[in-house]
Amino acid sequence: MLVLNIVLYSLLGTSLVFAIIELGLSAFITAAYSGMQEIQTWSAYSGYSYSQVNVKPPAILIFLVFSSVWTILVVVGALVLPWYYTRKDFVTAKLNTVLAAIFVAIYFITMVFWLACFADLASLLGGGTSINPYYNAILAFGVLLWLLFVALVVFTILAMCGVLVSDWAGYQSLKKENRVGVHQTTASPAREVPMTEQPIA
Repeated sequence: MLVLNIVLYSLLGTSLVFAIIELGLSAFITAAYSGMQEIQTWSAYSGYSYSQVNVKPPAILIFLVFSSVWTILVVVGALVLPWYYTRKDFVTAKLNTVLAAIFVAIYFITMVFWLACFADLASLLGGGTSINPYYNAILAFGVLLWLLFVALVVFTILAMCGVLVSDWAGYQSLKKENRVGVHQTTASPAREVPMTEQPIA
């Protein structure tokens, strides 16, 4: 139980730190490539001339900013919700099932976002590295975030299947014998026999 909680805390914490770094890098590059820029052109008739051009950043940079903000919101939600419900002792089987489905879906969507981000950026760079170190850092953190969310999807599914044990809401086993919050419907067990009577064989 403790091992999975430590793994989840470290994966989510690392994802949060990397997403904040990725947000700073991608926002800086997006701001640097947007707005009015002075372009120098050369003509055989007039020589060098300068003109103002409105430059728009590539769409992948804007998507990187979006993915970073999305990841920060997902990680904060994934840290706060299980902690809140577990601390309040409000974990039922239905809540655990709903949270588990939400976590797997959100982690999978975030994993696909980061796969699309680093694959498109690598394609934009021609499959190699850039002379700009910011692009290389964005690419590296994108790959690391993708790997972190692959691990989160795998660990969440293993916890749902009962292979790994956790007491966090959303990471508890969905097997019927391990479900929490399943209440007994009658006041006494079904096979209870009074002490004065002999059970019939």
